[in-house]
Amino acid sequence: MAISLIRPLRQAVCLAVLGLAVSQGAVAATKSIYGDTYTKEQHVIAQQAQIVMFRSNDGGKEAAHVYIDGQLQSALMPGGYTVFCTPAGEHSVESYIGDAPLYTGKRNPQSYAKLDGGQTYVLEAPVGANQSTPIVHTGKDAEQSLQGMRRQIHVISRAASVVPCQTETKLSLRSDVLFKFGKGGYNDLTPEGHSQLRQVVQDISASGDNIKSIEVIGHADPIGRAEVNQRLSLQRAETIRKVLLEQGVASNLVQAVGRGSSEPVVSCGTTRNAANIACNAPNRRVELVIQGQGQ
Repeated sequence: MAISLIRPLRQAVCLAVLGLAVSQGAVAATKSIYGDTYTKEQHVIAQQAQIVMFRSNDGGKEAAHVYIDGQLQSALMPGGYTVFCTPAGEHSVESYIGDAPLYTGKRNPQSYAKLDGGQTYVLEAPVGANQSTPIVHTGKDAEQSLQGMRRQIHVISRAASVVPCQTETKLSLRSDVLFKFGKGGYNDLTPEGHSQLRQVVQDISASGDNIKSIEVIGHADPIGRAEVNQRLSLQRAETIRKVLLEQGVASNLVQAVGRGSSEPVVSCGTTRNAANIACNAPNRRVELVIQGQGQ
């Protein structure tokens, strides 16, 4: 009889040790499921929509499963957030708590939304019973809601609709500040122009290897002949490109184009006089369109 008790006793001890190990593992896992604290996301390109979904500090124990088009993207715990991008268009975006074993969000998605390109949507995972449609946050409320949230990092996305985020930053520099009036050559750059460009290069360097391309676009005002304005806009863009390369930006990343006076941002007269020259100042500009790979 004594012999028959030995195996159950050993099993009980083993189960107790296993339970302790699992408990300790759970504590370690809790510490490792979160990444960096939220910082404002960059804008994405016009072909993509960006979604930031978070879960409030509700104290719950079960994960909120995030599904995009019926496929698992993340599993949010209280105080966690996730960021992902999809091609612009209609998608189902849902979040379920305790949906096992049926996994309703995977088998039968209910909520669909048209996601516009170039937009970032801030959504909150619902935690109420039988709720799956995310809560939309906008404006200051969206940013305030995300303060203190930490990125959820313990789940690898299985959603085929999720694509790497392609970010886009646009900078507009006034030509009247960069160059002597009516000029566009390297020797025509002003001290303030050099200063602005040094700051631009610092910002580019801070982005590390995430930058994919930089398009330098020159624009002229509509005063004068169109062909002259086209040449001047291209000259200014090429000059800015030269400065960027001199300061260490890789040449394969940067291209220069001139758009002449074809894309004005203000409507003013085209006769050469002081009033029209002043009015057209915003049209005399150089734009930098910086595209990058989201992290």
